[in-house]
Amino acid sequence: MSRPQVVLAGLPNCGKTSLFNALTGANQKVANYPGVTVEKKTGLVQGEVSYDLTDLPGIYSLDSTTLDEKVAKDILLNKNSNLQAQLIILVFDATNIRKSLYLALQLKEIGARFIIVLNMADIATARGQELKIEFLEQFFKTKVVYTANNNSQSISNLQLLLQEELQLNPNSQALKIPEKFQTEIKDRMYIKEKMRDMDEIEKNVIVKKIAPDSLSAKIDRYVLHPIWGFTILFTCLLLLFQLLFVATEPLVGVIEGIFELLANLINQQLINQTWKSFWVDGVIAGIGSVVVFLPHILFLFLFLQVLEDCGYLTRAVFLLDSLMRRLGLPGKSVIPLLSSHACAIPGIMSARIIESQKDRMATILVAPLTTCSARLPVYTMLIAALMPAQKIFGLDIRGLGMFALYLIGMASALIISFVLKKSILNGPPTMLLMELPSYRLPKLRDIFYELLQKTKLFFKKVGTIIFVLSMVIWLLVSFPKNENGVSNIHTSYAAKMGHLFTPIFAPIGFDWRITTALIPSFGAREVVISSLSSVLAVESDGEGEKLSQLISREFSLATLLSLLAWFIYAPQCISTFAVLKKESNSWKWPALMGVYTLALAYLASFFVYWGTTWLVS
Repeated sequence: MSRPQVVLAGLPNCGKTSLFNALTGANQKVANYPGVTVEKKTGLVQGEVSYDLTDLPGIYSLDSTTLDEKVAKDILLNKNSNLQAQLIILVFDATNIRKSLYLALQLKEIGARFIIVLNMADIATARGQELKIEFLEQFFKTKVVYTANNNSQSISNLQLLLQEELQLNPNSQALKIPEKFQTEIKDRMYIKEKMRDMDEIEKNVIVKKIAPDSLSAKIDRYVLHPIWGFTILFTCLLLLFQLLFVATEPLVGVIEGIFELLANLINQQLINQTWKSFWVDGVIAGIGSVVVFLPHILFLFLFLQVLEDCGYLTRAVFLLDSLMRRLGLPGKSVIPLLSSHACAIPGIMSARIIESQKDRMATILVAPLTTCSARLPVYTMLIAALMPAQKIFGLDIRGLGMFALYLIGMASALIISFVLKKSILNGPPTMLLMELPSYRLPKLRDIFYELLQKTKLFFKKVGTIIFVLSMVIWLLVSFPKNENGVSNIHTSYAAKMGHLFTPIFAPIGFDWRITTALIPSFGAREVVISSLSSVLAVESDGEGEKLSQLISREFSLATLLSLLAWFIYAPQCISTFAVLKKESNSWKWPALMGVYTLALAYLASFFVYWGTTWLVS
């Protein structure tokens, strides 16, 4: 017998994800379902009646205008055959219940089975609000429960209520959807009627109004200021990339020490040279060279997660709206572009929040130009090879270099989007309408779970794609052996394959070793590190030498800068093109993205290589 399906629904920024984490605990898992536009979580909640809990994308009403809202609407209307909800947990922001009443009225109208959760009740109470929840229960004929972010008792009360509801009726019920519902909800008279109902409910429910959030208003005077706002945003980003190197150095040293210890242990224990090379030059050099950058990736996610949870990133979107509109994109494009700094795939999928098809496609096509986390290890390696650990005006030069690379990526995305909007995707940008949540302290539990998920995904990638490709590269550089059973990297399969493509890449300064490492990087960017590590580990006699030191010794300044330029613009991994094909339902757009990013990468590398060669000669 299948478990009951329960869904969390509500407006954006109402605290659904915090409730999801509190209810599911360590049983949560991240899944991308077919047709889902943004990251969607499903978890198992165990109890007398165990059930699957799904956190839906935020939705304002059943009259959806964006593709991500349509996903939530289809599930709420039982139109999704993969998920039939037995119960809806409708989450209100207790500090502003009015804005959630419209969706509640529509769910009541179609006969949906739901309970109401007044979330962030502790904040509302602290600001003096008093509610008469009995009226809400009588009007909607459902149960109402308070929850607070830091109150475990309120979560326990919600869990008990859910158990009672599921035991009472564990089966889904047919919705009473009027035939003309989808057309009526767009009618002006329908909207006016619902607004009158909202006024009536609000008048009867609110005993004492909530005091204004004076703290958020005071902070926003500076954060949203046209001058101070951009200064604060620039400072936050600069601080991020400064700390990215300084704060992670101890952990990087520990990881490097562990892999060096493993390599020394294997060298001592194994006699057979082939097996020794397999473990040291293949497994340890390949995987270790990527794992060592895990602290950098997690720190990036940690910093961005804290800014998001405290409410600052929403302000950044609002602040950048005017700049984005001048470049032809809506303010909502900031969200996919920021998401793409983690990975271009969720960035492309989250572009469904954009109403206009032209704006959406322009955003999707430039999203890969922003610096994703897969580029971070590559950038870190090349910066370490190019720049010493020195400071200028108290700032780490490596952090400044990383900051510059991120700015170049974002600036390039905005320039290309401007060109697209003035040519093949011409049209006015849509207006920005969004909620600015109150500032609040991030929940350590939520941050921990997000970082845990990112770590799991990272090691899953290391244990599958990167491991397999590292082994393939090791085989290619280690065979064939000569008549004496000794391998020569210059006559290996990798060398032959690299030399085959060298004429194409020679004008931008890449020899067969870099060319060989680039080929598997189209599957996953980080693989270029493990591939290059395997190639150089087999070729080099410098035992214990770091990869950054190896490439600094083996390649010229012009070649390394050219490689850096290549990775700013080079086409994304294959899975990105697959997602773009699915989102656009056409091969035309993936082909366009592949051609223009490849052309940009080659031209940028060409000018950087020959420009640097001319300057240093």
